[in-house]
Amino acid sequence: MREFCDAEPGTTVPKPAREATAPTDQATRSRFAAARDWAGRKRPQCPASLMCILAAAFVVLFNNSRLFSLLAGRSDLASMAGIACCAAVFIGVTGMVAVVLFFLGQPYVLKPVLIALLTLSAILGYFTNEWGIVFDLKMIRNIAETIADRNRLEAAELVSATLALRLFLLALLPSLAVLATKVTWKRPRRELLERALYAGGMAVALALLVLPNYRYMLFFGRENVRLKYYATPTYAVDSLRKYVLASLARNKPFETLGQDAVRAGNSRRRTVGIMVVGETARADHFSLNGYARKTNPLLERRPLLNYAQTTASGTSTSYSVPCMFSFLTKKRFTTEKAAGQSNVLDVLEHAGIKVVWIDNNSSDKGVCKRLGCVNLRHDPDPASPWYVDGGYYDEVLLENLGAHLEGTESDVLIVLHTMGSHGPAYHRRYPPAFGKFEPFCRCDAPQQASVEEVVNAYDNTILYTDYVLDRLIGYLESLDDDNRTFLYYVSDHGESLGENGVYLHGLPDVLAPEAQTHVPMLMWLSDGYAADRALDLALLKSCCDLPTSHDNVPHTLLGLFEVRTSVYREELDLLRAK
Repeated sequence: MREFCDAEPGTTVPKPAREATAPTDQATRSRFAAARDWAGRKRPQCPASLMCILAAAFVVLFNNSRLFSLLAGRSDLASMAGIACCAAVFIGVTGMVAVVLFFLGQPYVLKPVLIALLTLSAILGYFTNEWGIVFDLKMIRNIAETIADRNRLEAAELVSATLALRLFLLALLPSLAVLATKVTWKRPRRELLERALYAGGMAVALALLVLPNYRYMLFFGRENVRLKYYATPTYAVDSLRKYVLASLARNKPFETLGQDAVRAGNSRRRTVGIMVVGETARADHFSLNGYARKTNPLLERRPLLNYAQTTASGTSTSYSVPCMFSFLTKKRFTTEKAAGQSNVLDVLEHAGIKVVWIDNNSSDKGVCKRLGCVNLRHDPDPASPWYVDGGYYDEVLLENLGAHLEGTESDVLIVLHTMGSHGPAYHRRYPPAFGKFEPFCRCDAPQQASVEEVVNAYDNTILYTDYVLDRLIGYLESLDDDNRTFLYYVSDHGESLGENGVYLHGLPDVLAPEAQTHVPMLMWLSDGYAADRALDLALLKSCCDLPTSHDNVPHTLLGLFEVRTSVYREELDLLRAK
């Protein structure tokens, strides 16, 4: 009040409220600043370059148990050279991952890149360490085909509680740590220099390990070059790079083969054949081939041409199916080459033979790109007696076969692509009535069950395949009065059932065990067919124990329909006795 009273007229007196406000605002700002400083001190900080190295070391250390297990088992850990070899592999793989992160890990994108790396490595490590799967070019192509086919059912069968736990421990928790950490950045030149020094330091450390033990590591590397297939994530990323480059190279003009194809036979009866493309069937689990269990009780009663020494062209559907219908042969085959030229189905169609492809699997893998394909799994009917878990049992393929013979007098080839013995959910491939071999694995993760249970479930799938094939033969027999008929069956690849810790299929040729490459192949010819062509069945049976392969398939199909063309090779036709 005194200030107001003593003020002279015309002067402005500061308001008391303003005097009080200024120090209050300053105090508040001070408290906020102190809080920020406290939070900053509590929040962990890490330089960007160091974070790249730590992330690389983490994914290599925790996602390569199979690699390091194999490495430890093959190196002499009692010697300094053996220990140095293991350490060199760890530093080498970590260094490769870190260098990639140095390039990709820039401001604003470093954390998303690290989270993607952690997630991808956890998934790859699970399938490599738990299943023994190798992510080579063929496997990457197989994954791409599965995505392109939108095959959610097949992908869902690979999901398990173990995978979820692994993702939680090795992907989610580290990702949260990455998000919670404050990344510190230096000026661009200093940041670049620091990363170069880190890379150089790892190179020096690697040299110090390798040079004193050069002879040991050189010999070890030559003898164990295949260990690189198990390095996660480096080998899978390199395979992805090759796949992208191969896909970009698909620009050559299409090559039409077999334009000279003609029917050479003079039979008055048409030929009706069924080609069954099996899935994941092993030859050594067919009792037709000497397996102790009666997995083929119905087929054993049939007069068959059973080719017991058949080798698949690959270990995955996306590779084997296009190869078995291609004229390239396994030695010259690539998926890109096959996509750029006609296959045997195109040539048969050109010769006037009606070709129908009915799929109960993921897709035709491009084989019927120019002919069309009926895929039963794209819109399954839950009311069907063969419906199961969003798909069908293979008996669905027997429905409406006659509809494809109506309205045409030409020869007909019906190709049936079965679900067969596709893993890992073997128990979903057959109706309950075929669960003969017990106890069998009832889960989608065979690595968590006993070997006996896995084998029992797998053998039940073979038993069901036997039933389906027998019914197809019975159907063809009913047509034999007016047609000459045949059934031709061959599986695309085999399957590992836990031998040496390996499950499923898809290993590279250099690693693939015989279980993944030795497949069943058989043929049934009706009496009318054999008589019409005057075939010497005894002579043909005597040749069944000779080595055969998927290379025989296209030329045998041409031979079955008596098609002659410049691409036909008589020596590969199974109906031409050697």
